[in-house]
Amino acid sequence: MQLALNTARVKVKDHLLRLSLRETCDELFRYIESLPEGHIIVDFEGFDYCSRSFVHQYLMNKEKSSKRIEEVNMSRFIADMFSVVKRQIERARSLQHTA
Repeated sequence: MQLALNTARVKVKDHLLRLSLRETCDELFRYIESLPEGHIIVDFEGFDYCSRSFVHQYLMNKEKSSKRIEEVNMSRFIADMFSVVKRQIERARSLQHTA
């Protein structure tokens, strides 16, 4: 797959050993934010599992970023964890707005 000019692919396996800590997620995002490209494809190939805290931190960092970030090659477990955490974040925000 050829990438557009303003696009970079970040292979997570090249930067992290495991997807378990908020701090390792922050390391990944420091690298992502250092890239000049505005569109980042985050490639999770080679990982089967992740922690809830890693995914939560990932989503918080992604939300703060000015870059367009998309994920590819996510295992079923990782994709499901992303879905669960997104729903939890949305539910918490909706409760804050009704309180």
